[in-house]
Amino acid sequence: MRLSDLLHYTVRDSDGIELGRVSDVRIVQDGRILRGVQAAFRVDALVVGRGGVAERLGYMRARVNGPWLVRVLLTRFEQRAHVIEVDQIDHWDDDAAVITLRAGRR
Repeated sequence: MRLSDLLHYTVRDSDGIELGRVSDVRIVQDGRILRGVQAAFRVDALVVGRGGVAERLGYMRARVNGPWLVRVLLTRFEQRAHVIEVDQIDHWDDDAAVITLRAGRR
């Protein structure tokens, strides 16, 4: 699977309620060492909903203080986004392009 394929997936909670589509993927480079040179990449979290713009610009969860107008606008976008950690995922259905979360997670 390519990383870009995830952008077409729909995410649902354990009750089947749709949270939105994957708008961004957060990866980290902390896996096993490859060829003795660098650590492997892994998917850390999925950004679901229309707040992916705020995440890509570093404004999710108030991590960055910036110009007040940009911060205010992106805060509104952020409210429509969910960051789903990989350990919250219960099932990936590749045929239906649906990701289902574990019970009690959102």
